[in-house]
Amino acid sequence: MDTKLKNFSYRAVFKAIAFMLIVIGLTTAVVQLQYLILSDVNLEALLVTHYRDSAAFIDQDARMAINDVTSALVLSEEDSGNLNTRLGTGYYYYIVDGDTVKTNVSSGDPSFFDSFGEHKFVLNNGLWVYEFHDRGLIADISVENSVKGTIAFTTDYMNNSEKEWFKERDKALPLMGSFAGIGVGTILLILYLTITIGQKTRGGEVILNAIDKIPSDVFLVMVMAFIGVWAMIIDEFFGYRYLMMSQKVASMIAVGTATFGLLIGLGVAYLSLIKRIKAKTLMTNSVVYKVVYGIFDYFRSLFDGRKFSSNKLTKQLFYRQTLFITLSFVMVLFTFILLVVPPLFLLPPILEFILVYWFVQGNRKTFEAIDRGFNDSLEEQMKAERMKIQLVTNVSHDLKTPLTAIISYADLLSKEPCLSESSRDYVNILIDKSNRLKNIVSDLFDLAKSTSGDIKLEMDVIDLKRLVEQTMADMEDEITKSELNYKIKLPEKPVMIMADGKKLYRVFQNLIDNANKYALKGTRVFIELESHQMEARFSIKNTAAYEMAFSAEEILQRFARGDESRSTDGNGLGLSIAESFTQVCGGAFKLDIDGDLFKVTLRFPEIVGEKKLD
Repeated sequence: MDTKLKNFSYRAVFKAIAFMLIVIGLTTAVVQLQYLILSDVNLEALLVTHYRDSAAFIDQDARMAINDVTSALVLSEEDSGNLNTRLGTGYYYYIVDGDTVKTNVSSGDPSFFDSFGEHKFVLNNGLWVYEFHDRGLIADISVENSVKGTIAFTTDYMNNSEKEWFKERDKALPLMGSFAGIGVGTILLILYLTITIGQKTRGGEVILNAIDKIPSDVFLVMVMAFIGVWAMIIDEFFGYRYLMMSQKVASMIAVGTATFGLLIGLGVAYLSLIKRIKAKTLMTNSVVYKVVYGIFDYFRSLFDGRKFSSNKLTKQLFYRQTLFITLSFVMVLFTFILLVVPPLFLLPPILEFILVYWFVQGNRKTFEAIDRGFNDSLEEQMKAERMKIQLVTNVSHDLKTPLTAIISYADLLSKEPCLSESSRDYVNILIDKSNRLKNIVSDLFDLAKSTSGDIKLEMDVIDLKRLVEQTMADMEDEITKSELNYKIKLPEKPVMIMADGKKLYRVFQNLIDNANKYALKGTRVFIELESHQMEARFSIKNTAAYEMAFSAEEILQRFARGDESRSTDGNGLGLSIAESFTQVCGGAFKLDIDGDLFKVTLRFPEIVGEKKLD
């Protein structure tokens, strides 16, 4: 229901009514204003309560009296008497220049003016000052600083003027109320039209008509011409107080008609402007913009590759570079030519700056396109790698079930009492090889999951020293059988890191197992753990029992084995799993080969002040 009411306010009939109310209201206000002017009403009466405080009193009556009184100093006695007769009933004055005194006060005593308080004009230092609010007036006739004088308007004159002032105020006040109402209503209606114009529903598409599609600059010229015609009409008919009543009525009709037409035109122009802004076509839909942008876009297309879109990316780079060098040379040439015209010689450097910007932007886009090509190729390779990993994972998973069955039935078969010795040997070999195959499948499955990132981790704060000790203790039997001398160096304090303890246990297990299998019998295996600059470092190194004719990168490949005779029971996955699990736990795995020395180093960010979480 609320949505329907909101959309109801977007109906065209309400917009048309609002538009006409604005036009009629403003036209009425203009006609009323002309009526006030033709009625010779002083609009200052609305702002100033008393006539004696008004600018009309000071700038008209007071200034006229000051000029007349000042001129009395240079008049003859006869003319001065005439002045007294003409002005004496409106105000009193007293002016003295040395021995010359001119006044219309019967007593001739200047103290007569004390009864007027501050409501008088006093001449001092050549300036007439209205003492009521300290405003100064300069007479049209130059007055020496030595001349003193006083002017005070009669009580009757001021009372009559005050009555006329209130009459004008009473005439103007109702019309001012009308102006205020029209102003508030107009603002609200303009806001309503501004929000709803061009749309049938709230947030709907902006609809443009034929007027809105006129080029913006052409439309602006039309509006300015329309305003010019209205201004000529107003200049012809507006004002002119001293007309007969029939002429005043005709003048108001002419002004009202012209204003009505102008407001319709301006209203349409304003609403069209709002629709253009909403549709974002104010600038783009102009002749000047289209011409300038067309030229601008043509040169830009030479650099952004659109003109050379049919060429290969490398050839686009060549064309763009050639064009840039050519145009840069032209800009330099024009700079020297225009040096004789100071304002214009700056134009080529500005254009050169734009060329540099386009050149860099165009190259950037081309390089990005080249990068996308490389990335797409790399993505294809990664996709193939993911498919291979997925295949290995699926095959490993599918092999687990039959292997488990084979191992189970072989175990049951080995417990049969009626088996001959040779048959029992065969069954034991079957069990041993099945278990080895199960380990290979399990290792392959774990490696595939860690490589693909689809592996569940249980990250926790663990003590690396304690984990090494636990691994060594669990593998004590294998270490004893290996005939190797292990030298272990561990720090006294715990070394805390954030890792998956089970995965890291498997890493240490594989590294120790690798040393047991491939180290030279009777030699030493060095295991060391240290804390150095907020980093935990674990290393294991041994002397190989065979010639290591391979690199570190080669031995870390899956199924790669250093023992080419394959006399050991390794499957070539131990180091790959150790490297992968180290990395998923947030560590760094490094393998070094130096002659017969085989060394693996693990690095983890150390956590200071943490204890193992149980």
